[in-house]
Amino acid sequence: MTITLDRGEGNYEVTDVVLEHNHSLHLPKTRHLMASQRKILELQAFENETADDYGIRPKVAHELAIRQVGGPFNLSYTCRDRKNYLQSKRQRELAFGQAGSMLKYFLDKISENPSFQYALQVDCDEHITNIFWADAKMILDYTYFGDVVTFDTTFGTNKEYRPFGVFLGLNHFRETTIFGAAILFDETEDSFTWLFETFLAAHNGQQP
Repeated sequence: MTITLDRGEGNYEVTDVVLEHNHSLHLPKTRHLMASQRKILELQAFENETADDYGIRPKVAHELAIRQVGGPFNLSYTCRDRKNYLQSKRQRELAFGQAGSMLKYFLDKISENPSFQYALQVDCDEHITNIFWADAKMILDYTYFGDVVTFDTTFGTNKEYRPFGVFLGLNHFRETTIFGAAILFDETEDSFTWLFETFLAAHNGQQP
């Protein structure tokens, strides 16, 4: 369908429309894998949470779920859907006890040295999404040795699906020094953009 705006009248007008389907449709056996149709049922959610609690790797747990229903075409969600579900669950369950303990740690660090910096990113529901911090030594080291910086996420992801990353460099002893650290809830472009901007802000905008 093509719609144009008549700026004089202030109305939209349909100028062209094709009533016949002009693209291939999903086969009935794969229709349930469309993004709009995929869903994790209550029992499946329980099984996924149980497997996660017992430390079963995501790929292994997903393969088990596929076998239980007789093949991938019979499963109503993908491995990525499972990971997203568990990630969202962990994010929702970042209870006050956890968040409060973390904030208390940050505030204690600030009381020890006001140069300590931290930043939190929250979503529309005010849940904490991403966390960044840098202590006084990190900030001082960056001032002297921040010419070249690497952001290392090879520490991987813990069972709560929170990637941990550090900003690294080398001092004059050729020893690794840390310029900042972060916990991310995902590795999306928006998260990295926020993190890199926050990193620069913590170091007074000094770019490597």
